[in-house]
Amino acid sequence: MRSQDRQEQPDVALVMAARAGDRQASEQLIQDSLPLVYNIVGRALDGHSDVDDVVQETMMRVLDGLPGLEQPDRFRSWLVAITVRQIRDRWRRGRAWLTAEPLEENTHETDPQADFSDLAILRLALSGQRREAVEATRWLGDEEREVLALWWMENAGELTRGELSAACGLTPQHAAVRIQRVKERLETARTVVRAVTASPRCPDLAAVLASWDGRPSALWRKRLARHVRDCPQCLLSSSDLIPAEGLLAGLALVPVPVGLAGLVLAKALGAGSAGATVGTGTGTGTGTGTGTGTASGAGRTARMIGRLAAKPVATAAAGAVTLAAAGVAWYTATGSHEPAQRPPAVAAPLSPAASSVPPPPRTSASPTPIPTPTSTPKEAPATTAEARFSGRHALRSVDNPGDYVSQSGRLGMLVPVGATSSAATRQAATFTFVPGLADPRCYSLRDAAGRYLRHYAFRIRLDPDDRSALFRKDATFCPRSGSTAGSVSLESYNYPGRYLRHRENLQLWLDPSENTAAYRASRSFVLVAPWT
Repeated sequence: MRSQDRQEQPDVALVMAARAGDRQASEQLIQDSLPLVYNIVGRALDGHSDVDDVVQETMMRVLDGLPGLEQPDRFRSWLVAITVRQIRDRWRRGRAWLTAEPLEENTHETDPQADFSDLAILRLALSGQRREAVEATRWLGDEEREVLALWWMENAGELTRGELSAACGLTPQHAAVRIQRVKERLETARTVVRAVTASPRCPDLAAVLASWDGRPSALWRKRLARHVRDCPQCLLSSSDLIPAEGLLAGLALVPVPVGLAGLVLAKALGAGSAGATVGTGTGTGTGTGTGTGTASGAGRTARMIGRLAAKPVATAAAGAVTLAAAGVAWYTATGSHEPAQRPPAVAAPLSPAASSVPPPPRTSASPTPIPTPTSTPKEAPATTAEARFSGRHALRSVDNPGDYVSQSGRLGMLVPVGATSSAATRQAATFTFVPGLADPRCYSLRDAAGRYLRHYAFRIRLDPDDRSALFRKDATFCPRSGSTAGSVSLESYNYPGRYLRHRENLQLWLDPSENTAAYRASRSFVLVAPWT
């Protein structure tokens, strides 16, 4: 069964026309091929920051090599073979670079905005076991993800087994053996994901995870799989898993980012022709000069790109022409030779007018009272949102009103805090709100030891600032209205749509938004005067 977003095997006549230099045919070929290449590279590299570069290199090599393609009817196999080679070249470059630099200096090299597994979950609105299967891919190694990416495309109806085998230079029998091994490892990873996310978690597994840094890896998959195999409780939790083939069949492709589509088209076809295309396609017919028509058309198209980028594309096939035209116009209008930076999904601090929180009564300028061991925190009085969010505060859970955002070691937790709690417990539940490390319009939360609340593999933890751009983004949260009057939610700066929230086991995570009352309550907190 073919995916609904399936880009059918290009017509031989189209390939031959593009091979002969027909620009319109080349553009159509790029549009048809880009979703497949992007999904293979994205899954194989797991959203590494090099994904866009590898996709661009692949498409340029395809166009450069097209005149020498002797069998146009085998275009798709040839396309995938080039894609696989580019992925492997990236691995070799990456490993050589890692051996030349200390590992500690490169810990944050991956861009979390590019996390492909998370992108697939959000863009395709995956839930249940499909979501778990995607999350399980994070636990595989590089070579395993390459094979998985191709098998995934086969199951989604985007490749045939013959195309897959030819692309890898393997016989169908040898390809089947490699795929079977990766399928077994994926199934093992799914049982690990189910066990790790279980609530309540197996006590013995919790002890094994005590030294885990929260980052999925092939090494930890093997360690945890040994426990799961021998643990009746963990095995029982994964007893209802559906075979992955049934979950992936017919699954849509992750839409190609607008900026990437535009960049590939502009580089491949040239900015000159792109400008002409935009001028022709968006002319107003008023008789104005060509330059004015092109500029105004590009401006309108740039605004369209902003709207498109803010929402998932319904299908890759339906949006291909729009993405192509908009992307070329964006490239021409900006004159950029690099992908556009995604604008931060932030807003100015909440104001009483923009928030569902009613403005509190006017108060004096006296400082917020500090609770004593015989009292409980009171709402921090303020007249503006800026005053509410600056300085030191405790964050009380809306749906667990006796619990506060705190820490257990380096990990974020909801912890009960009261007047009789120890000084250390009260101090751990107090944070200083400072201008966001990545954007001063948002906030970063610092504890008494100088560590910042940040997300790492979507787990909330406290770490010292390592001065990296990634850390600054991870430690920046933007205030949004909470589920009740007077409450606030903290949205991730670099993962718009994900919020700091507690799960049933009271652990703090960065989870994607869900339109349920229980979810909204679990991500809502009331800012109160500091405990210390």
